Amino acid sequence: MGRMQPFRIDYTEGEIHDLHRRLDATRWPHIPFDTGWSSGTNDRILRDLVQYWRHEYDWFEAQEGLNSLTHLRGPIGGEEHLHCVLYRASGGGQRPPLLLLHGWSASFVEFLDGAEMLASGIGNEPGFDLVIPSLPGFAFSEAPCTPGMHAGRIAERMHGLMQELGFEQYGVQGGDWGAIIGTALARQYPEAVVGLHVNFVHPAPPPPKGEIPSEEEQAYLAFQKRFQAEETGYSWIQKTRPQTLAYAQQDSPVGLLAWILEKFWAWSDHGEDLWQTFNRDRFLTNVMLYWLPGCVLSSARIYYETFFNIPKELRSGRVEVPTGYARFPAEPWSPPREVAERQYNLVHYSEPPRGGHFAAMEQPRLWAKDVSAFFSGL
Repeated sequence: MGRMQPFRIDYTEGEIHDLHRRLDATRWPHIPFDTGWSSGTNDRILRDLVQYWRHEYDWFEAQEGLNSLTHLRGPIGGEEHLHCVLYRASGGGQRPPLLLLHGWSASFVEFLDGAEMLASGIGNEPGFDLVIPSLPGFAFSEAPCTPGMHAGRIAERMHGLMQELGFEQYGVQGGDWGAIIGTALARQYPEAVVGLHVNFVHPAPPPPKGEIPSEEEQAYLAFQKRFQAEETGYSWIQKTRPQTLAYAQQDSPVGLLAWILEKFWAWSDHGEDLWQTFNRDRFLTNVMLYWLPGCVLSSARIYYETFFNIPKELRSGRVEVPTGYARFPAEPWSPPREVAERQYNLVHYSEPPRGGHFAAMEQPRLWAKDVSAFFSGL
């Protein structure tokens, strides 16, 4: 595997002691009346989760589980080191390898349950080789040392990673930034990307000039107008002034937790108890992959760099690579099929009955079955 070398996660008791000290010293704001989730993170749910994080969550058990996987890390294209998790297919990899791309505020752990199914094979289908990277500046991938690491450049790094691992052709799956980067990969390397599967479509291409949107599209546009006004303050902060907020989140684990927890609540498909949808320990492990490596700012900068630096030619243009689109019901960025078809060569479309923005983590079986069905169809 050339320059990609085995990697092991190795945090110490001292680092966990520092986390516990900070949790114990939290200065909680005074909440004079219960606002639920209407003005931000629910205070009651956050306090309960912090108690669990401090007294019951076991990082070293999680670390041992993560270290049972195959981790690789090394320089790609002469730049900073990239980290990835590698799964080998049961039955010898008879199908194209898949590159699974996470977004913010997730990490490679978003895919772990679904990845086991894809690598083992679903039903009578053979499994897939899987590459699950940490995006530059996330988890164990080094932060870029120079500005300009926008989605298009990250796509170049991801293609370089696959070539370094010996995969000349491969499929790509992603939601959130993973879908944006996957779309850039399909545009930039159509000879290498055999198929693209997304569960997120943004921005939604408008109808041709003179064409009136359907009722379904009009309803989606009205929803998006409300959503953008009420739910995207985080995005404007991270794409304009990410550094200012990072000082607080880098210093306060509760501040970081509150920021990420609110997004998991707002964007996922769940009832009153969030932990009936998400495994609480897995969720906290995801948060730990922001806290322990200290990548709060470097991960948030993907918004800033892409907003200001991505070339115009990478912002739009039809993707001719065969594309699958799983439209999960609680995904905020999920326009109707007709909208996705304006941007993608859509050969597979589904509407799973459950799931939201973190589909692979919320509904790993539904997600894995759809991904497998699409790439099997190719």
